[in-house]
Amino acid sequence: MKVLGICGSPRKGNTEQMLKWVLDSCVKGNVRTETILLRELNIGHCTGCEVCYGTGRPCTINDDMEGLIGKMIESDAIIIATPNYFTNVSGLMKQFFDRNNPLCDPPLLKGKISAFLCVGAQPVDKWGDFLEKIYLNYSKGMGMVNVGSVIAKAEDPGEIANNEEVQLSCTNLGNLILDRLGH
Repeated sequence: MKVLGICGSPRKGNTEQMLKWVLDSCVKGNVRTETILLRELNIGHCTGCEVCYGTGRPCTINDDMEGLIGKMIESDAIIIATPNYFTNVSGLMKQFFDRNNPLCDPPLLKGKISAFLCVGAQPVDKWGDFLEKIYLNYSKGMGMVNVGSVIAKAEDPGEIANNEEVQLSCTNLGNLILDRLGH
């Protein structure tokens, strides 16, 4: 079993910490984990050519997305983690979502477990539902099985590391993923 965490933060900080807590929980269940930091990959913009959509053919853009798609297909669960930027996912995460066309039709992620993590500076009650809907639309479109979300507030880089409530929520989400994977 493998759980893949995809982090869309352009810097090391709160989003990555939350993802680490979830993945650490999964490791305790003897599940392999891997963290993908989108900021370290070369992922170009989708051009909308639709060569990949509904054809089973790979994207024509030659970059790191093909390898990431392979890792997603091989994983049993995928955790999407992003900071809240202007009440939306980060640019890195949006670009990643746009490049998922080769996975849609045929639905190559259908039935995989998925979860969502998000953190931002504004009060969660003002943006949390909207961002969760973005993720839910993505996971539903991919045919994945959503098991939950952790959405948190933090203003400064590294601030979330001292939030025991968020840490517990992330650990519990990891445990839920393990349960859904049969561990």
